[in-house]
Amino acid sequence: MTAQTEPVAAPEPVAAPEAAYRALIGHTYSCATCRAGASCPTAVQLGRTWRETRGPMRKARR
Repeated sequence: MTAQTEPVAAPEPVAAPEAAYRALIGHTYSCATCRAGASCPTAVQLGRTWRETRGPMRKARR
């Protein structure tokens, strides 16, 4: 007999952009390269991810 698990619900649309933003802010706060003002590839990727996740929400508001 196998245990049945309930499907995991998808996160609310607001959760994804907020989580991406928090990841970006957390990284820039703890990264010495970011704090020095230099270009950090991780921050660039996190920023891109944040913009992509909030894109559909921004279009819906208009």
